[in-house]
Amino acid sequence: MPETLRAQPCNLREPRRTSCPLSRRSPRVQPPVPGSSPGAARTGRVVTMTRRAAVQTGLYGVGAAALIGATGGWSRTADETERQPVFARGTTLDSTIAPSGRSGYRRLASRDGEPVVVRHDLAAARSGRTERRTGLAALVQITDLHIVDTQNPMRWEYLDGKVGTAYRPQELLGAQGANALVGAINALSVGPLTGRPLDAVIATGDTTDNHSGTELDVLLGVLAGGQVTPDSGGADYEGVANAGLWRHWQPGSEGEDRYARAGFPHLPDLLHAAMRPFYAPGLAVPWLMTMGNHDDTVMGTLMTRPFAEEWATGTRKIYDARGDATLFLAELAACTELDPRRIDQAAGLLTDLARRGDTRTVTADPRRAPFTTDEYLAALRSPRFAGAGPVGHGYEADADASRLHYVHRLGEKVVAISLDTTNQAGGADGSIGAGQLAWLGEKLAEHADDYVLVFSHHPSWTMSNLVPDPRLPGEARHGGDAVLDLLHEHANVLAWVTGHCHSNTIKPRRHRDPQRSFWEINTVSHIDAPQQARIIEVAGNGDGTVSLLTTMLDADSPLRPSYDDLSTAALGGLYREIAFNDLGQRERGGDPSDRNAELVLTDPFA
Repeated sequence: MPETLRAQPCNLREPRRTSCPLSRRSPRVQPPVPGSSPGAARTGRVVTMTRRAAVQTGLYGVGAAALIGATGGWSRTADETERQPVFARGTTLDSTIAPSGRSGYRRLASRDGEPVVVRHDLAAARSGRTERRTGLAALVQITDLHIVDTQNPMRWEYLDGKVGTAYRPQELLGAQGANALVGAINALSVGPLTGRPLDAVIATGDTTDNHSGTELDVLLGVLAGGQVTPDSGGADYEGVANAGLWRHWQPGSEGEDRYARAGFPHLPDLLHAAMRPFYAPGLAVPWLMTMGNHDDTVMGTLMTRPFAEEWATGTRKIYDARGDATLFLAELAACTELDPRRIDQAAGLLTDLARRGDTRTVTADPRRAPFTTDEYLAALRSPRFAGAGPVGHGYEADADASRLHYVHRLGEKVVAISLDTTNQAGGADGSIGAGQLAWLGEKLAEHADDYVLVFSHHPSWTMSNLVPDPRLPGEARHGGDAVLDLLHEHANVLAWVTGHCHSNTIKPRRHRDPQRSFWEINTVSHIDAPQQARIIEVAGNGDGTVSLLTTMLDADSPLRPSYDDLSTAALGGLYREIAFNDLGQRERGGDPSDRNAELVLTDPFA
């Protein structure tokens, strides 16, 4: 576990371990391609797909072999391979995506699909299970979409180089990229390894980037459907992308910037196209929300203070700055745990930077103000964003700022429990209050006869932010170890599913009693390459084991869009291409066993 900060600001001059790496480097990742699946009619709450049925319907994935290795792990032992029946089309079982070429700006190309890696770290996989398999639940996890209002004056792009996530060249196309992901989910319709119709989509936080009302409006428009306008302020673009800066991509400029020197395309009309309204179909299946740190703090780290709203809704945008003040702001933006008393110092520093640095006048927009938790909940309950339901998108009628956890039934025998691991005191990392931890124990006991999937934004290893939360200032905060210990007490827990780290990682959480072991599943973001979602299917194997089947999914957008095509679909493809070429990008896709995987467990009800 990462070391615990003790309510002190991070010090960039003294490197320390971080819970999720914030630095970025050249891409070496190889993710997957979208498409459409043949679909399947809903035949009931439980779906069984046998080998014979798969063959008869032509649904075997050519490259989708289950790779079974030695006890306690996984390997690629060919003579122990068992084929899996799949609805593979449109998933990474069918094909994947990778940059072509070895260096420079690289366009993307289709590659062979990735097989299912059988992981029996926690229980042995038994032959013949695919013929006995029963689908109990099927869902798609989307996480860390980071919808960005790139014109918001409260963004600190000038910290790029000091804070790895302060700026990304693809961020101005996030709405179109998210819309393409929705298209891929809608085309999928069923779980690829069980054929069970999707029960839900669960967004595990950081759906907005800067806690801004304009970002929330765009995000919910994409998920619910309808006209989406990814623009704010005046009629013309007013951000760093046309400010003539060397550090940031200037797609419409004839001049040179560091991205143009690296081979990024010259796209004179891109900024206008990126801000253009478009129609979003919205998700066709029910979708649920979970809060992330970027959804309830400015920059994902700063407690909302009056100065933040004043800057966000004001007319001055700092687009280039240097000096010690930027170092202090970078420390605040990169902190995993933060003393709230230091946040107010940022107000004076911003004023100083505006006087010393380069600023531009922008059109004020009151919609850019940081949204409150009550406004967030009201938006999710509004008819405008009802979409495919449910009302509140998981949050109960009595939910408020201090009660953002809930239970949602996915299937006849499967429930989801969503936790709020954010800390509104500030800091990027999370924790959980004593009251919510007790509630979790009660709900796990209440659903002792159900399989349980737990969802939160933060994984266990990023829950060291134990500063008191201002929502419940007198309540003790607990870290990830406390949650792990509690989950181990309940045999019905199959997995803890998270985001936050922008990478694919699956960790076995062993217990001496095999029935109390579970998996911790961490999924890559949809802003940084490889920009994937994760399909998760729960399947009973009829042999004393249960499997979690995870399959990665890419957005449904052109693989190599023409630079003359500025349609919404083409912009979605460009969003992915630019992300793979981001000069600060680092490898995030994980190992094959962290992507398309069968996670075997002892069935607690066998």
